Order: sequence, then C-alpha cells, then structure tokens
Amino acid sequence: MPASFDVAITGAGIVGAACAAECAMAGLKVVVVEPGPRSGGASGAGMGHIVVMDDSPAQLALTKYSRDLWMELARDLPRDVEYVATGTL
Repeated sequence: MPASFDVAITGAGIVGAACAAECAMAGLKVVVVEPGPRSGGASGAGMGHIVVMDDSPAQLALTKYSRDLWMELARDLPRDVEYVATGTL
C-alpha cells in the first residue's frame, strides 16, 4: 500500500524545513521532496544567512521576528548542526 501524507513540502532548504517542522508539530504527516542536496538550492545560494533588514518598518519587524525564531530554535538543535551566529556591519 502506498504511503499517505497530509502535506507534501517541495524543497528541503530553510523555508521547506521550517514549514515541515511546523506541520509536523501540528500533528500532520509530512513528506519533504528534495531532488538535490538538502539546502543546496536557494538556501545554499544565500549561504543560510538570516539577516535583519531595515528597508521599511514592516520588513524590519518581519526579519527581526524571523531571526529571533531561529535563535530560539538554535538552542534545541543537535551539536552537529552548523548553526553559527555571527555579526555583520
């Protein structure tokens, strides 16, 4: 019998992984489809940077919220995950 899923996520980069995690935490059965290496597409091209941008008040609020969520998640990540907080000027 074929596997059954509630949600199919295309792409195992930072956005796909975040969506899959949220769906799984909500109790959904999730499958992630990635034709290449994990985080090898847009996330890899962006080098995984999470940057707070200030082009507008809305963008500043959203990007700061995103960064804060990732910093919170980083505390629970396994040691072998390459999450490194660095600064920029």
